[in-house]
Amino acid sequence: MIPPRLPRRLRHLADPTPGQLARLARGFTGLWVARQAPAPIQPVAPGRLGAWLGREVETLVFDARPAFDANALAMALGLVRGGGRLVLLTPPLAQWSESRFSARLSRLLEVQFPAPPAAPAVEGPYTPDQARAARWIERTALGHSRRPLLITADRGRGKSALLGMAAARLLDARHAIVVTAPRPQATAVLFRHARAALNLPETGAFELETGGKTIRFVAPDALLRDSVAADLVLVDEAAGLPLPMIEALVRRHNRLVLATTVHGYEGSGRGFVTRLAGRLDQLRPGWRQISLTEPVRWAPGDPLESWGNHALLLDAEPGRITGPPPSDPAVVHLDRDRLARSETLLRGLFGLLASAHYRTEPRDFQLLLDQPGLEILAVLDQESPLAVALVAREGRLAEDRQRAILVDGRRPHGHLLPQVLATRCGLPEALGLDCRRIVRIAVHPRLQGRGLGTRLLAAVTDHARETGADLVGASFGATVPLVRFWRRAGWLPLRLGHRREASSGAHALVMARALTPRLQAPLKIAADAFQEAFVLQLAEHFQSLEAELVLTIRACAPPPPAPDAKRLAAFARGRLPFLDALPALHALALGARDPGDRTDRLLVMKLLQHRDWQSCARALDLPGRKAMEKLLRERAQRHHA
Repeated sequence: MIPPRLPRRLRHLADPTPGQLARLARGFTGLWVARQAPAPIQPVAPGRLGAWLGREVETLVFDARPAFDANALAMALGLVRGGGRLVLLTPPLAQWSESRFSARLSRLLEVQFPAPPAAPAVEGPYTPDQARAARWIERTALGHSRRPLLITADRGRGKSALLGMAAARLLDARHAIVVTAPRPQATAVLFRHARAALNLPETGAFELETGGKTIRFVAPDALLRDSVAADLVLVDEAAGLPLPMIEALVRRHNRLVLATTVHGYEGSGRGFVTRLAGRLDQLRPGWRQISLTEPVRWAPGDPLESWGNHALLLDAEPGRITGPPPSDPAVVHLDRDRLARSETLLRGLFGLLASAHYRTEPRDFQLLLDQPGLEILAVLDQESPLAVALVAREGRLAEDRQRAILVDGRRPHGHLLPQVLATRCGLPEALGLDCRRIVRIAVHPRLQGRGLGTRLLAAVTDHARETGADLVGASFGATVPLVRFWRRAGWLPLRLGHRREASSGAHALVMARALTPRLQAPLKIAADAFQEAFVLQLAEHFQSLEAELVLTIRACAPPPPAPDAKRLAAFARGRLPFLDALPALHALALGARDPGDRTDRLLVMKLLQHRDWQSCARALDLPGRKAMEKLLRERAQRHHA
């Protein structure tokens, strides 16, 4: 017996006529995502979908003409309620097939997914998943302190609803519950369910009060900056906040619940969860993690959710590892046409990138297949990627474009590496060079620390040299392990971004390596100039930069002048006060290189960053100035000896 076809909840209109659009618009209720639409429809531009978060629609019309925005489609799909439908408007399929990403998407428009099973039974207002998580939230709020809870879930699993209902139930025991998130609108669902649980009218405000007890939204920066009374802090969409900000919240608040989407329109939170878990192990060893897997908005296996996950790789994970890595792994140059045709390879590769980086968005998948000038080098185990590097070809700009950048101050899209080198690092010739920028590099989580990354980086460098490149470079969120990784390969730091990146909370560090003899000297001069400027920037702008990171970057600096031996000896014997020994101690700090040495960290913080004694003592877990001066005198004595 042939099973009946599913009701078509996904309708595709290629190159729709005005008449088709007019019929679709007649009596339309729902969300129409487009830059323009037939009357009387009021379309929502893709960039304005954030205002719809927390709402649900029965019908979604998504116009993929003239340019397709993968992020916008992922976000819009999350607004479709169970049983709803999607109407996708596209250019003619022949035109769409010119793009690898769109050609793959058009093939998937004909995929039929199995009908979903019955929805699971619920336990009161909760699903069984939510009920279990609610009990852990209660333990976090009322049990032992300093044991934060991390809740992870795919979208549509009722994460925000759970937080709202749990917060309402806890108001009997807790007077002040604070909610925070990357933006207030992200907590709309939380507050709606909290009000419903307390039988309060819906107001749309991000605060509620009953009987003198409150649940209110506080922006994350204000939560860290101000003295906010909070018996419990709930952090929704935690992956949207920089990791250093999350760490600061963990340190400051003893009762904390962190919740985040792992796969969704916000970008994969898998890399965030991996990094956060490592930090929580260090900061709060008693922390707990729980996952929500049962769908709430849709039935399990909902065909539209399955199609969206498959089409945009929202649920991609690294491939399975079945054995030890090869002892001498071969690095292959992946053809992107082959990649687009192999779902196993594609899912494993994108899942690997998502697991290794702080936040990977659907748009990154789109660029992976279609960005011009992008090369992919990988270590494969059959069709399973073990390590991957994305490399962009940049530079070789025409003379008129070079003049526009150097003289007119223009910043054209693309060519990040040569533009930074030319305008910020004193290497204007970089605009005409053949540059290769490593956009991303990732190693399978189960194989890290076994040399695969080093092998892959060497292969990328060799390939760049063999294909005529003048230099290779990268820009990445600076951390101690990453800087060490690139430094071991002979790369030099050239510039540290002045602002922390919104996604990772780290400063972007540009590092590069010359591939031709004629560039060796200019690049070394630029690197030394950066180190000289960096010392001055530490006191002017980077006072809060981690001392370990400063020392790791400074490991590439040229040797400093020798300190004044007489002043250093007098300070070591206690015959010269700290202020009178400043010139000698500053010279001593310029030679500090060991991130693991507490005195080296003190030299950086006090002599280079000009931090006050109190903040230095807190950072080094020392009782005060007397103990720190003792460390400095001991170091001066060792240097003098």
